Amino acid sequence: MKMTKLLMVVLLIPVLVFGQTEERPRYATGKGKKHRNVTDEMGQKQGVWKTYTSSGQLSSDVEYLNNQRHGLTRTYYPYEKVLEEINYQYGVKEGEYKKYYYSGQVSVEGQYVAGKKEEKWTKMYSDGTSQWEGTYKRGQRDGDWKYYDRKGNVSASSTFKNGVDVKAAAEQKASDDKKKAEADKKKNAGKTPAGGKPGGTTPTPGMPKDSTIKAAPPKAPADTTKK
Repeated sequence: MKMTKLLMVVLLIPVLVFGQTEERPRYATGKGKKHRNVTDEMGQKQGVWKTYTSSGQLSSDVEYLNNQRHGLTRTYYPYEKVLEEINYQYGVKEGEYKKYYYSGQVSVEGQYVAGKKEEKWTKMYSDGTSQWEGTYKRGQRDGDWKYYDRKGNVSASSTFKNGVDVKAAAEQKASDDKKKAEADKKKNAGKTPAGGKPGGTTPTPGMPKDSTIKAAPPKAPADTTKK
C-alpha cells in the first residue's frame, strides 16, 4: 500500500513541475522582460500577471489564484503611474479601493464588501480637498451626502434612502400629484350633467322643464281662532 502511494507521488511530480508554463508578457520592455506570467498544469492563471500596451507601457498587474482575481489589481497611466487599485477575494471586489490623478493625488477612495460599495466614500479635487463625501449601503447611496466647492464650503447636500434622493423624490411626487389633479379638473369640466346642458343644473323630477312656470304658492293654514 505504501509503495503504491509512493509511486503515485513520484508519477505526479513531473506533472506538477513540467505542466506549469511561464511566458513573458507580450510587448514587455525593459525590466518587464524579466517577468513571467504563470499558467498551471490545469490552464489556470496563478500569481501576478502583467499586461503591456503595444507601445510597451505597463497597463496592469493582476494577482490571480486559480484563474480568479485574488489580491491587488492595479491599472496604470503611461509611464507606470498608478491609475486605480482594487482588492479582490476569489474574483469578488473586497476591501479598499483607490483611484488616482496622474499627479499621484488620490481622486476617489472607499470600501467594497462582497462586491458592492459600502460605508464612507470620498472624491477629492486634484489638490486633495473634498469634492463630495457620503456613505453606501449594499451598493446604494444611503444617508447624508455633502458636496463642496474648491474653497471647502458646502455647495449642496442630499439625504438618500436605498439609493433614492428623499427630497427629490418628494418633490417629484408632489409635482405628479398636482399634474394629475389639474388633468382630472379639466376632464370633469367638459362633462355634460345627465339630462341637462353643460354647466347647467339637473331639473327636479316631475317639474316642468320651462323655468318660467312657477309652482303654486302653499295654502295658508286654517284659522283656528274662529268658532
